[in-house]
Amino acid sequence: MPKSPTEWEKTRLELWKMWLHLLAAVVVGLAFFPMVLFLASLWRVMGAEPLWLKALAFSFSIGLGYFIFGTAIILICVLTKTFLGFKIIPGLHSLYSKETLGWMGYNSMILIANSAFLDVLRLSPFQTLFYRLMGAKVGNNCNINTGGLADLSLLEIGDNVLIGGGVALICHASERGFLRLERTKIGSNVSIGIGSVIFPGCGIGDGASIAPMSLLPKGTQVPPRGYWGGNPACDLRAQRRQKAEEVL
Repeated sequence: MPKSPTEWEKTRLELWKMWLHLLAAVVVGLAFFPMVLFLASLWRVMGAEPLWLKALAFSFSIGLGYFIFGTAIILICVLTKTFLGFKIIPGLHSLYSKETLGWMGYNSMILIANSAFLDVLRLSPFQTLFYRLMGAKVGNNCNINTGGLADLSLLEIGDNVLIGGGVALICHASERGFLRLERTKIGSNVSIGIGSVIFPGCGIGDGASIAPMSLLPKGTQVPPRGYWGGNPACDLRAQRRQKAEEVL
């Protein structure tokens, strides 16, 4: 049983949450700066042009400005994580521990980047670059059509992997007052169907397929070339063979 948190630990957690919200405002503000500077400079250059032409140029520039903002927020989130020492330490930690506070800070940078930019640009090089800079091991020719990846430094994804829309791939779980942080490994040539949820400590072997809307509980190990699905996920081929034998 976890020991009861002290009043200081409870207060520290609440203050940490407030500080992370303030930090998020600073990160987003800094990321907006190059975009706003670009747009303001363009408006000034076109100062003598007719209003309709200035408005047209400004409208198209917002699209380019958004990519400037996105590139900035990726870099700022990575630099903030590095400068402030946010990191994820595998293991079982109290919800009020320093390790949990570091995990919260680390994942806050992921949430900011995803919400502000990356979730709009799934399957893009920006997404893969950010994951790698945050410590994830991502192989070549991966198609990740989801913003549901967390705890990136505990993730290992092989080559030629397809992750469908709405997939949640997380390496943490809350357990009766503790936070479990455990590595998850996805092999090469794996496909994970839309809407699936994969919990910490799972392993998916090379060439395996996960059916849509499946749930892999903590520690599930899918063998190479396996075809698993369901809630909780199980070996679908073995299930079909069993049903066929029952019919016979």
